[in-house]
This record gives sequence, C-alpha cells and structure tokens, in this order.
Amino acid sequence: MSGERKKYTFGLIAIALTAGMVWYFWDTVSVPLVSLNPSNFEQFGNVFNEDARATRAVLLLSPT
Repeated sequence: MSGERKKYTFGLIAIALTAGMVWYFWDTVSVPLVSLNPSNFEQFGNVFNEDARATRAVLLLSPT
C-alpha cells in the first residue's frame, strides 16, 4: 500500500468510527448544554443525581 492510500484508508476508518459513535450515543443526549454558574448549581446537582444507574458525563472547559 502506498502512503497516500494508507492515509485515505485511515481517514475513512476514522470517519466511520466517529459516525458510529455519534449514532450510538445520539439518544443518550437528552439534556441541552448549559453554562454552570452559582444560580443554577443546585439544579444541576439534582438533575445529575436523578438516576444513579444512568451514564453521566460533565465537560468542563476553561477559557485559559
């Protein structure tokens, strides 16, 4: 296999895996993204702890 063909094949595999992950997890995203601040922190905690058996994830981004 040439180097160009390997890159193309790797790219197609990466796209297929990404598409599969999006399709698999699409239904699990039911809560919209929000900014966490002191006024909604308690509400966030309540929603996060509602179902202990559910898979939960929190993405924290910092501007620095």
